[in-house]
Amino acid sequence: MRLGRILIILAIIVIVILVAAYVFLNMQGGEGEQGPINTTDVVMLLQPVERGQMITAEMLGFLAYPTEQTIEPMFTDPSEVIGRLARFDMDGGLVLTESMLVGDSSQLSTTGSDQALLIPPGMVAFPIPIDRFSSVAYGLRDGDSVNVISTLLMVDLDQAFQSELPNHTGAVIGPGQNVIITIQEGESISSEILTNEMINALTAQIATGGAVSPQGRAEPDPVLNQPFYLIPSESQRPRLVSQTILQNITILHVGNYPYTDENGDIVQNAYEPTGTAVDAEGNPISIGPKPPPDIVTLIVTPQDAVTLNYLIYAGADLSLALRGAGDDSTVTIDAVTLEYLLETYDIPLPNRLPYGLDPRVDELNTPDEQDDFLIP
Repeated sequence: MRLGRILIILAIIVIVILVAAYVFLNMQGGEGEQGPINTTDVVMLLQPVERGQMITAEMLGFLAYPTEQTIEPMFTDPSEVIGRLARFDMDGGLVLTESMLVGDSSQLSTTGSDQALLIPPGMVAFPIPIDRFSSVAYGLRDGDSVNVISTLLMVDLDQAFQSELPNHTGAVIGPGQNVIITIQEGESISSEILTNEMINALTAQIATGGAVSPQGRAEPDPVLNQPFYLIPSESQRPRLVSQTILQNITILHVGNYPYTDENGDIVQNAYEPTGTAVDAEGNPISIGPKPPPDIVTLIVTPQDAVTLNYLIYAGADLSLALRGAGDDSTVTIDAVTLEYLLETYDIPLPNRLPYGLDPRVDELNTPDEQDDFLIP
């Protein structure tokens, strides 16, 4: 009896295995039943080539490319490629298209710079000046992503005059004996009463103190209860504001580009001299180390290029903040003013105390500007 049960169980297991195998094989066969894919042999590079290098038959091969994905600029006949020049440096394994090749070196020189090939469609390259601070201590390199920070100084203007406030005051003197004439001799200024003949020829005169007579305001003194006319003790102080205007901007190049001739060969750059020179007696002298870069070229939208151009000519200070590799996020950033600084970071306004520092401190000096901090 026990043997019969064992045989029945084994039979059931075998049947289950056979059914599972049948289902698996049918599924595999169903996935593999696909129609044939039509392909077209297109011309490809088998080895790297440099810009301006002539394409030979030994450099070419064929790649079976899906016909439905084949585009018109691709080549199917090697004879259309052999003898032509590479427009730019290319690696092996690339499928060649019409835009990658030129007919001769004269066409090569008119195809534009190699840098233009790195600019995506709809974008432009625009340079901005840099120094050690604004370039992250000269740590920027081609291909880095940065944020652009702009800092401006704002002042109040008279809307009609478009001049900085406060205005200068003046007085209009009517005709008569009160009319005066001002004569300047060198640095001295003197005034004289006009003669009757000069008075008859004039109608009115504007007398003004110029920069020494700024427009003030009248305020009553709380103790004496007398009105006083207050004059500003200094010119208007500009108000500082700083804000990130561009985020996730790619650097195309740091520093000056080298000059190249019609064949693409680098020639001496007048802005970055290299090698050696000779003095008046023909003795070789060293030109010295190459100076640090003072300009960086960014890839931006056409509108951003105009914005940067305006800020540069307006005298704004532009600084670059280096982003982490692979970080393409954008965040909302608040503009920083004195009010924002005091409120956000809880900086108190110092109280007026009956004591102070000696000697008095009227301006801040960084440690490297103070003799006590200098390392001998």
